Amino acid sequence: MRHVASEQPLDMGHQTETHAWDAELVPGPRGRTRRPEPGCPVEVALAAVSGRWTTLLLRELMGGPRGFTELRTLLPELSAKVLSERLRALQERGLVQAERLPGFPVRTRYELTEAGRTLRSLLVELYATGEELLRLTHAGSGDE
Repeated sequence: MRHVASEQPLDMGHQTETHAWDAELVPGPRGRTRRPEPGCPVEVALAAVSGRWTTLLLRELMGGPRGFTELRTLLPELSAKVLSERLRALQERGLVQAERLPGFPVRTRYELTEAGRTLRSLLVELYATGEELLRLTHAGSGDE
């Protein structure tokens, strides 16, 4: 049985904040969500590096502009189809820009945008965190 008089409309939030947020984990109001939100900074960062091969592609582009063939050489197991898809997705996210070079055959050079270059510290931290997790969970295969 519902007690209609005591219910708040669905769109009405609480008037006071009672949750004690960790100021390091959630330094601003955008992260104070109860579910994944597109404007949450953590969700934005995760979306930027999501997708198989994306982190490796970003890593290679951190070294400077690269052509499609050069990227295929650096990541030989990455198919041309998936490389094209990842580059297109990174362009749509505003992380990579493409420049068509004159001449025949037409060549394209890919370069990180300023937004794409900001991902460097995230990739460095992801690597360090992964190393630590492997060490702590003994998941490493003795490659130490």
